[in-house]
Amino acid sequence: MKKIAFLSLFSLLAVGACKKDSLGTKPVIAFKSYSSSPVFANTGMDVTFDVSDGDGDIENTFNFAAIYDVAPTDTAFESRPMPGLDAHKGSKVTAEVVLHLIDTDFPQIGTNPVDKDSVHYLVFIVDDAGNRSDTIVTPKLQVRYN
Repeated sequence: MKKIAFLSLFSLLAVGACKKDSLGTKPVIAFKSYSSSPVFANTGMDVTFDVSDGDGDIENTFNFAAIYDVAPTDTAFESRPMPGLDAHKGSKVTAEVVLHLIDTDFPQIGTNPVDKDSVHYLVFIVDDAGNRSDTIVTPKLQVRYN
């Protein structure tokens, strides 16, 4: 009887451990780094993310919204295409994605009477099947307009 109880407990632990590592069809995104800190608005920057998907179809859209120190009236997300990862369709994929922001992605001086001296981003991805990742928040970053 002790052997059966021990084997049952071992089987449950093994099944639980396998589920913990598996990726489903919902894509996952995590912030990795900024290319510079602070960022100079006239030169732009790169924001790097780790993405993963259980079925490898994360080539749809990369969506982000810049949130400055001012209270937004609406959170407007901008979409950019994901890079092509055709070789991974149908299989688990883990990749690094870089969002390249240029000077026009930052508000120009004088567009708002409130100084926009720091920014963070709300980000999510959508795969080809329409599955959406959770929305993540990046760390706050100082913006300089020199």
